[in-house]
Amino acid sequence: MLSRRRSFALTAALLVGGAGLVAPLPASPAQAEPAQGAVDSFTCTGPAAFFNSTTAGTLARRQYNTPGRDGGVFSAATTVGSGGWQTFGRVLGGPGGRVYGINSTGLNRYRWTGTAWETVDGKQSWNISTSFTGYATAALRDKITVDEIGDFYLVDNTGKLRWYRFNESTRTWTINGRVLDTGWDRYNLIVAGAPGTLYGRAADGRLYRHRFDPVSQRWISRDRLVGSSGWGAFTKGLFSAGGDTLFGIQTDGDLFQYRYREDNSSWALTSDQIGTGWAGFPNVFTTTNTCHQAAISSPAKPATPVQPNAPLAVAQAPAAGTALGTLEIAYSDDIGQLRHGRANPDSLALIQWSPVPGTEAYTGKPSLVSDAQNRVSILAHETTSDVGSLTQKTPAMPEWNPWLALGGAMRSEPAAVRLSDDTRVVFALDADGALWHRRQDGTAGDLLPWTPLGGTGLTGTPVVVPGPDGVATVLVSNSAGTVQVATYKAGALSGAWTGLGETGFVDNPSVVTLPGRRLMVFARNADGTVKSQLQNTDGTWPGAWSAVGNAGLTPVGSPAALLSPNTGRISVFTRSADGGVHHSRQTAAGSATWGDWGRATVADETYPVDPTAFVFQNSGGVRLGFASRTTNGSVRLYDMDETAASLATRSDPAGAVPFTKREIAQPRD
Repeated sequence: MLSRRRSFALTAALLVGGAGLVAPLPASPAQAEPAQGAVDSFTCTGPAAFFNSTTAGTLARRQYNTPGRDGGVFSAATTVGSGGWQTFGRVLGGPGGRVYGINSTGLNRYRWTGTAWETVDGKQSWNISTSFTGYATAALRDKITVDEIGDFYLVDNTGKLRWYRFNESTRTWTINGRVLDTGWDRYNLIVAGAPGTLYGRAADGRLYRHRFDPVSQRWISRDRLVGSSGWGAFTKGLFSAGGDTLFGIQTDGDLFQYRYREDNSSWALTSDQIGTGWAGFPNVFTTTNTCHQAAISSPAKPATPVQPNAPLAVAQAPAAGTALGTLEIAYSDDIGQLRHGRANPDSLALIQWSPVPGTEAYTGKPSLVSDAQNRVSILAHETTSDVGSLTQKTPAMPEWNPWLALGGAMRSEPAAVRLSDDTRVVFALDADGALWHRRQDGTAGDLLPWTPLGGTGLTGTPVVVPGPDGVATVLVSNSAGTVQVATYKAGALSGAWTGLGETGFVDNPSVVTLPGRRLMVFARNADGTVKSQLQNTDGTWPGAWSAVGNAGLTPVGSPAALLSPNTGRISVFTRSADGGVHHSRQTAAGSATWGDWGRATVADETYPVDPTAFVFQNSGGVRLGFASRTTNGSVRLYDMDETAASLATRSDPAGAVPFTKREIAQPRD
């Protein structure tokens, strides 16, 4: 009597029209020890539907009754396509019985309902794109895949991994070639095994596993070696029925199945031969959502409700030819609307306000950043904990591109900067206080997915200061209230976090860059002072803080600091317990002595919003200012004349200096 495995294999072979003994198996991936207490959450809705095309142009379908587990058998094959399938150089399975054929006309969608082919506009074939034609060729056919939820992933001819999503209801590509990573030309085959879970096979036969979470748009894991050798034997392809299952066909037509468990980083099933005789079929594939692994899930979304009295973001856009850049202002109001204002720097009173288009509610301080094309982008934190990006269509023009969803599941607001190499990077903290970032693919490319930079227990919102050579300095406090600093370069932190000494710092620090690329950090301490620390000339930090201003003020909120390009003095702004915004500055450029705190706002208004300090240029020269909002939500801009003529004729004491409240138009509902 045949053993169960031998009997089972021969049965499958007969069903597909092949025969012969089982050949020696390829070297299989090393299996890790199961984690203690790990629970296998793998399930399937039923048998896996296997489809295969033939050289005669027909399409056959059969079912395997135990996908992802051993001991199964195939049903008899039935013909579901009578002809024409030989025209497709590549055929892929999708969820819910979907089948995608690629030929010279592009990407064609079919759907098997279980008894017949679904018709769309009276036809079984629906051409959903005239692109993708290259993936019908031998050079690229193994570099495209469809995952459990129907998203497409492919490697283009430059080695970039791209992500696509087709919405059948609207008949649009809602995600259309977004770049997720670079350097994927190191793989000669990719296959999706679960939502966003991608396996890449290298030329040496090694298999690597990556998991991109399409909900949060995070890279959960990357470059995990899960197969040390032998995967090059599957010359007839690898495919999946979902749930981290893999099926592979060797050159001799032997069919094997595998199943990976992310929860304990091991193979639950390896080298399980389920058939022979599959070599003669041009395309073999399965429905991709038959199986599911519940252990693969998206990160939990932290609560990010509307933040009352959120600070404003203020920046001057890059100059447009001979015209000065406009002053750009953005903030989320107390009901979650995102507001945007744009003004000619010579005519602040004529600022144009508009509710930003979109249906989301927003919270906290948005971030303003320009790209290499000098278009301004707003990056805002949604009350869903995700991040959205809105970018001008054309520099210095009022029209916006549609919102770009950036996912995230982040607890903090985003902090976006443009680096010295003209690429943009966005930073944020997750629910555990770990730092993540999205960096741009070149100066004109996409923001790549969120990737972790490390850390834990970090609080507030990161403060990021660009430096030379594409480097940036990141500052953020930890749970003890110690300000931490790290250097970011080329998509990673170049060293460990450095604590700047003391504890008890609250809210967010502020940073200025001095000549010689030295940084000076300002932060509010729970002891009732605003303190500063100047970086050493060798790039290290002394770890000692000194107080700013006199002791007669009780600061609240986050301070804001800036360096005057005219006087070389640093000015610091802070709210106080009396509801005003107060100002102190160095008595001289480079001095360690600070003037007394002086009120910078009018006495009859109260400001519950932390000030945002900024420098801008109009036709008269450079001006220094700050922005806040009053208790009734009115936006206020204050500025000090920093033109050379004014500095030459004005008395300029070490203490308080006058700021002028600019009367500007207010946002309207």
